[in-house]
Amino acid sequence: MHLLALLLMAAPTQPTAVAPSPPDTYPTARGTAGVSFFLPGGSDTRLVGGTYFFASDLAARVDFSLNAALSPSGPGQNLLFGVGVGLRFYQLKRNRVAVFLQPVVALGRENSPAVTAEPALFFRLGGGVGVEYFFTNHFSAGATLELTLKLANLAGPAGTSVFTTLSTATSGLSANIYF
Repeated sequence: MHLLALLLMAAPTQPTAVAPSPPDTYPTARGTAGVSFFLPGGSDTRLVGGTYFFASDLAARVDFSLNAALSPSGPGQNLLFGVGVGLRFYQLKRNRVAVFLQPVVALGRENSPAVTAEPALFFRLGGGVGVEYFFTNHFSAGATLELTLKLANLAGPAGTSVFTTLSTATSGLSANIYF
C-alpha cells in the first residue's frame, strides 16, 4: 500500500490546461462610454466631460464647466458656465498609448474682459492634439494641447467691443474612466 502511494506521488503529472488571458484592448471600440475629470489650472474652467464612441476610434465629447459663487452675494458674484463639444479621432495606438486629434466648439458665460464684475458670453472654436495613456482597459490619463480662437464679451455691457484671442489656454490634463 505504501509502495502504491509512493509510485503515485512520483508519477509525472499532466499539466492542467490554463485558459489564455483575454487580449489587452483599448476602450476605443464602438459603444464605449466614459467620463473625464479635468485637473484645475490655467484659465480653462472645465470640470467634467463625457465621451461616447459611436464608431471605433471616433468619439463624441461633451465638456462642462461651472463657477457659481454661493456666498457672499453681491456685485461680481456671477454664475459662470461653459459647454464644449468636440470629436476625437484616435489615429495612432501603440502599446498602451493612443494619440488623437480633436476639433472643439464651446459656448459659455464668463466675467467680461471689458467691465469688471459684469458677465458676458464667449464663443470658442479650435482644435487640438492629445495623448492618452491607458493604465487599464477602464482607466487612462490624458493630456491635450489645444489652439483656440475665442470671441469674448459677446452680449457684454453696452458700449464695449468684442475681444478676440488666439491661445493655448484651453490645454489641459484629465483622468478618464471608461465603462
